[in-house]
Amino acid sequence: MNRQTNQDHRSLPPSTPIVAKRSRISYAVVSSLLLSGIVLLTGCNNISNNTPVAAAPTTNPQVTLGENTFRYETFGNQGFWTQAMQLPQGLVAAGVTPLTALALGLNVNAAALSPDTAKALLNALAEIKAGADPKTTVLNNPAVTLALINEGAVIGVVPFDANGNRKPLGSDANYNASDTLNLSRGDSVGVSCAICHARTDNSIVPAGFAKLPGSVGLEVDGPADNGLDFGNIVAAAGNPRAYLPMYQLAFQALGGASAANQAGYAGIKDDTNAEVRTYLTSSNAQGMRYYPVGGFDAFPDGINNVAEIPSFYRTDLAAPWGHSGFDTDLNDFNNIVYVLGLDPTILATAPGKQILEGLAGGVGDEIYNRYVKVLDDSGLAGQYPFVKSDATGKGFLGYQVDQTKLDALTAYTNQLQSPRAPTNLNASMVSRGEQVFDQNCTTCHTASVSEPVSADVVPFAQLYPAFTPTVLAKRSTPLSDIIISTDTGADPSYYNELSVFNASVRA
Repeated sequence: MNRQTNQDHRSLPPSTPIVAKRSRISYAVVSSLLLSGIVLLTGCNNISNNTPVAAAPTTNPQVTLGENTFRYETFGNQGFWTQAMQLPQGLVAAGVTPLTALALGLNVNAAALSPDTAKALLNALAEIKAGADPKTTVLNNPAVTLALINEGAVIGVVPFDANGNRKPLGSDANYNASDTLNLSRGDSVGVSCAICHARTDNSIVPAGFAKLPGSVGLEVDGPADNGLDFGNIVAAAGNPRAYLPMYQLAFQALGGASAANQAGYAGIKDDTNAEVRTYLTSSNAQGMRYYPVGGFDAFPDGINNVAEIPSFYRTDLAAPWGHSGFDTDLNDFNNIVYVLGLDPTILATAPGKQILEGLAGGVGDEIYNRYVKVLDDSGLAGQYPFVKSDATGKGFLGYQVDQTKLDALTAYTNQLQSPRAPTNLNASMVSRGEQVFDQNCTTCHTASVSEPVSADVVPFAQLYPAFTPTVLAKRSTPLSDIIISTDTGADPSYYNELSVFNASVRA
């Protein structure tokens, strides 16, 4: 994250606008950028040919609204990410460059770029092709990162002006070339669905170039961003403890015990930013990240339950929702992500306390009290929740964002097509795999990709009708962590990850 000192096109200070004049981007500019990127970088670094494919244009107004919701809707969470988490402030302080952003698994939509930013990127690619170290180009300039965010080009990262209006894309006709991302003025940054569930078509800087998981190209919605390092991104925030319920906590009510799916971390005890950053960025003795790349912990139970980010296309064929399959309604699941996952501050309210008690049982009150203290100590008393939702009494939360946009979002993801399969697969192995799948997997999974799976959630009592456990012994506190094997070597003695059946959220 080095800052350059020489004042040329490679190193503008963060306060300097990356563009000087503005003209509407043309298809010729985009086409030139795409073709040049393909010519310059094709074949570099053994890049995978498993390329996502953009969806075909649509004239359906509901689907169009759904696309806008998927890519840009925050429902107000920019208040959480800017005021509570202080994410953009942290990125500025760390001097995050475009190379760093790509290393974190973030992706850049070339169609959102202003002509001058696109030209600067082209120049950098040409320099790299000629043998230059990428670190000597604009790709290593923190000011360019801020310009990309301000132009709405970083997929899933949404800029707003001081009045709370979403800023136009750099390619929009009404984009202001003299505008910059000015946090002191009141600008803010929020997060949309696309940060986890979209990538690019790899047409300019493919994922894998220079061993970077992020990419530059045209946005493709649906594929999981399995290179997203959410832990390190959040750790860069100025106040990452504002996300406290989503982390692995050590509970005073349990004598200091914590629950995790990986060994070695004792849990956050004092709710400090230093503790949080250690959890988000560190690994156990086996080299496994406590917060793995490509994962997201969506539930505020104080347990390490980081689940792999799923793809989000043809959602009409996939159900139920949530890593535990607790929700049969996609609208309700998406609503949970907006109201809770991307702004958990509702948990520091009276209704949120009830949610925590339902999710985390006896430690729910402890999570609530600790979280209220963290937010109040951060100077946020009376300002949250930032996402505005209406009390409906329906669904898992009983609070809901705009129904029309939820319906449109579902309509959009229902019609997103899955990416093409890689072209270099062994045909005989594919055929054999299909046979194995048909013989062994179709009890739960449909044999045809055009048929939906059952959305039914089977009640726990039906799965285990005779489940009447008898307590043989009760251990006293303090309790040790529930862990997997810490044996070393190729064949550990056991590898039994904790499986928690939390049936309460299915009620």
